[in-house]
Amino acid sequence: MNVKNWVGRLIWATIIVTVVRYSAAFMASDLGMITGWLSDVVTFFLTLTGLGMGILDVLGGGLLFNGLRKVMPRTGDKPSIKFKILSFCVILLVGSGMIILVPFTMSRLAHESVLDALGGKFSVWAWVWSSMVNLIPYILIFGVFTGNRLVEELETSESSRKVPPTEPESSGKVPQDWRKVRPMLTNTDLNSLARLTPDGMRQYSVETGYTYKTISNWRSRAREELGMSQETA
Repeated sequence: MNVKNWVGRLIWATIIVTVVRYSAAFMASDLGMITGWLSDVVTFFLTLTGLGMGILDVLGGGLLFNGLRKVMPRTGDKPSIKFKILSFCVILLVGSGMIILVPFTMSRLAHESVLDALGGKFSVWAWVWSSMVNLIPYILIFGVFTGNRLVEELETSESSRKVPPTEPESSGKVPQDWRKVRPMLTNTDLNSLARLTPDGMRQYSVETGYTYKTISNWRSRAREELGMSQETA
């Protein structure tokens, strides 16, 4: 599943959901009360946004848990800031979902309106429930977008070390000349080399025995070939 594509779809889904609600809210502010066929139209579109919200909740939650899985700390390691942020988003998403759906389930069991199940229009829970219904799309977008960025950074950091395995310079088996090194690289190797960070180059230098300058030159050649901007190492 391409996370980047789904993030864009979630954002558009949230826009559609929010547009319908804002339209209904401003219509109500102008008319005082929405009645007749206008009420039926608003109800129809709000029902569709409810369907969209369910999809957003399940799909967005799945992407969040996927991101959380990738940044899960190993046994004995201290939780990273990435793990803490995604954990907060997941807890908030699950909690808001419970606040929204539990009163609805109770209202169905009691054969009464959701408002009555929440204790009436002057109940604090009624306001909390209404707030969560409108807040949850933004929670999803924040969590999924943030999680996608954090996981993307993590994968980039990990891939920065996945440069093609070669022998140390001291062995004399692998040339330093880029024209001789290039035929040994696959497209994936070339992309990984071009995306090496300064820390990644230092780490690769330590692991392989190549000098930092040699690896930096290779990265510059890889970036030039891929049409990427050159960055100062």
